[in-house]
Amino acid sequence: MIRFALAVPCSNFIHNAFEIFKQHNEIGKAYDLEDYSMEEVIVTEETAGKIKIDADVILTRGLLAEILKSIQGDIPVVEIAVPATDTLRVVLKCVEIFHARKVGIIASHNMAMGATEIPDFLDIPVKTYILTQDWNGPQLVDQAVKDGCDAIVGGVNTCRYAESIKVPNLFISTGRDSFWQAITAAKRAASISRMEQEKTSRIHILLNASKEGLLSVDSINRIRMVNQAARKILNISEPITGMKVMDAPFTRQFKKLLLEDSICTNEIFKYKDTMLNVTKYPIMVQNVNMGIVVSLQKVNDIVDLEQNIRQKIHNKGHIAKACFDDIQGCSRTIIKTVETAKKFSITDSNILLIGQSGTGKELFAQSIHNYSPRKNAPFVAVNCAAIPESLLESELFGYTSGAFTGAQKNGKPGYFELAHNGTLFLDEIGEIPLHFQAKLLRAIQERQIMRLGSDRLISVNIRIIAATNRNLEQLVENETFREDLFYRLDVLRITLPSLCERREDIPVLVQSWFLSHAPEAHVSPAACLLLSKAKWNGNIRQLFNICERLSVLNSTGEISEDDVYSLLPELNSEIASTQKLDNFSKKEFLSAELCKESFGKPLEFNEEKILFLKALEASQYNRGKAASLLGISRTTLWRKMKELGI
Repeated sequence: MIRFALAVPCSNFIHNAFEIFKQHNEIGKAYDLEDYSMEEVIVTEETAGKIKIDADVILTRGLLAEILKSIQGDIPVVEIAVPATDTLRVVLKCVEIFHARKVGIIASHNMAMGATEIPDFLDIPVKTYILTQDWNGPQLVDQAVKDGCDAIVGGVNTCRYAESIKVPNLFISTGRDSFWQAITAAKRAASISRMEQEKTSRIHILLNASKEGLLSVDSINRIRMVNQAARKILNISEPITGMKVMDAPFTRQFKKLLLEDSICTNEIFKYKDTMLNVTKYPIMVQNVNMGIVVSLQKVNDIVDLEQNIRQKIHNKGHIAKACFDDIQGCSRTIIKTVETAKKFSITDSNILLIGQSGTGKELFAQSIHNYSPRKNAPFVAVNCAAIPESLLESELFGYTSGAFTGAQKNGKPGYFELAHNGTLFLDEIGEIPLHFQAKLLRAIQERQIMRLGSDRLISVNIRIIAATNRNLEQLVENETFREDLFYRLDVLRITLPSLCERREDIPVLVQSWFLSHAPEAHVSPAACLLLSKAKWNGNIRQLFNICERLSVLNSTGEISEDDVYSLLPELNSEIASTQKLDNFSKKEFLSAELCKESFGKPLEFNEEKILFLKALEASQYNRGKAASLLGISRTTLWRKMKELGI
């Protein structure tokens, strides 16, 4: 039932109001989905602010409509229109009845909008006076009389006062058509209001269900919403919705935070004795800031939640973090390798990853898992070389209670069981002892394991990915690796390229590392070029180690060619001898021995300066190369350049 309140200054204000309302409902039965009721509520301009109207929609007119719209809050107020024709009709009656020579129309702004055009249709003067919300009707009647008006047209209260001072007057009544249209508009407003209330209620339920404290402030610094979590966090019991921020029971610092224009994200804020994580979101409507939404979380709650999630993840099993997008590089070699790995990923066949140490075998294994249909299942990585021989069987297959001294009371599942429905990654598979390989072969072949100390077979649904940096064919030939196990693992083979086979990827890898780990540092193109020419026996792992060392040692924020050159000889003694100097030949200039002999003799200042300039020019002003050419250290080169004014 939707309830209408007809707010009027007196009973029977609208002639046959309830009869018209009844007729409207009877006609609308065919398409109205709601039932409607109407109650007459006596309200005047003086009592409007003191009466609480309990209804879904309020119908009223004139000045009362303006007043109720400003004080009734969320209740829709539908105004009963007073067309200019109704006012004109009453003015004409004044002329007819009272023989008025000048008529004063006293009405609210919304009623008088069309009255200004009435003089165009009459031979007598008409003057309009506008009522205000503080009810100035008597003053306007007095003013109209002073202005020579001998009749007054207006509302109930206006006419009552005119009657009291013996001024001829007529009441502007509400026509049937106007009230009918108002009822139609009220039903439409009620329907929209119900939908908004339902939406608001749903939003409030969602907000109060959130464990995150949420608080909304509008553009005039009024609190529009605060959920239960925010009340609890801020320790607030009294209602604060609709209250100004400055009047709310917040700390001075928190009020300042809410009133500032700045936006913050995950900032730590102290509220009384509690540390909060605070984020402010702007409410933008058509590029206009309509207020803010503030999210609040206790820091201790965040820490507890993180620990809980970590524990659950640990209890649930292992996960793969990497995907193919994490594999950096633009060389044809790495692109082809990734494409092959993606094709292999969608199958359930065993995969053998072969590559030197540091080429990213586990990165590929995780990426294959996350690209496969098993991506939502566990990814269990096992470093076979790190497990002692005596523990291999119990770690891989698990054990029962009492299987051996020190065994857990309830037993323990092995890696094969933990990987059920997922992927088992056997890294360093070439290090598996020969005597255990037969058991491993059977488990892989049959997809069944038996816990140590048990006589029951356990079926497992797993996909095997093995990896090694050793030559398994050679191990098979040397009889240190079973041939049948090798062929069981080597169904789909992926050979990972060494870094030397994909040198064009080195700048990409370097920039990617610094972007993730040291974004404040910049690596010059010359430095990247020098890194790409080095011999990387440790592959990507060694490259990243050098990157980390460069970031730690650098203090300027610019990783230069000189910085790289100062580190590389320590790691690759061959770089100085194997690297060719661009557009340079030592034989075309001077030998190192000749330079050394020259430095052993006293040289004139100009001769010495010319010698240094030639060395710099020949090495394209690379100080490290120039120093190497001259057979001196970089420090000596720097000192001599200062002395010579170079």
